Amino acid sequence: MIVLDTETVITLMLLTLRVFSFVVMVPAFGTFFIPGFVRVYLSLGMAFLLLFFADVDPVRTTSLPEIISLGVHEVLFGFTAGFLLRLLFDAVFVAGEIVAVHTGLGFLTMFLPQQPQATVMAGFSTLIASTLFLTLGGAEAVFLGLAKSLERVPPGSFDLYSLDGEVFLRFFYESFSMGVKVALPVLIAALVTNVILAVVNRFIPQINVFMVGLPLQIAVGLIVFMISLPVVGLILTGYMRDHMLEFLRFVSSAR
Repeated sequence: MIVLDTETVITLMLLTLRVFSFVVMVPAFGTFFIPGFVRVYLSLGMAFLLLFFADVDPVRTTSLPEIISLGVHEVLFGFTAGFLLRLLFDAVFVAGEIVAVHTGLGFLTMFLPQQPQATVMAGFSTLIASTLFLTLGGAEAVFLGLAKSLERVPPGSFDLYSLDGEVFLRFFYESFSMGVKVALPVLIAALVTNVILAVVNRFIPQINVFMVGLPLQIAVGLIVFMISLPVVGLILTGYMRDHMLEFLRFVSSAR
């Protein structure tokens, strides 16, 4: 039975900082489509669940400087774990940016002033990745990972310098590589379309290629993108499962 005393309240506050800094980093929970107060309530609810169902020892301190130091460590851990999982969505985000640039859809950002500096295809790809992530049990994996992390990293005991930098480099490389692979069909189609337009402009100079090229690039790019979605979905499913397993291993072995 948990007694609501000062130590429990401090522990709950530290858990909330850990969860909130993690939630803000992950696009599936911290995207600009979700209001800020929803993220706060979600973080507080998950902190309550971790406090009740995970094996958490109350933090025994009442010193304000020490509490602030413990809070900084919790924010660093949540930020680090969230950044590692964010690389999963950044792969799809990079693919959406590449598709938008090579299909001529990058200029649509001027019609969406309320949206952050991202193309429409990048936002659409992020929403697809978030849906696929939640469908594969990503929310359950996140809660399990945070609960497991409390066994190795109790509140306030995270050491940033104990992390292995090669893990982050490998995840970053795999994320960027996966983004290029997902956008590869559209890249090839855009290259072929540009070559065809260049040949047409060379042999039939009367045709205004600039007027024909943009709508043709958009049409070809979107058609190829829709045709390749089933295959891309299978590739992303396997990649997400492997990435989530690596994420669980990382948060379970962190110190």
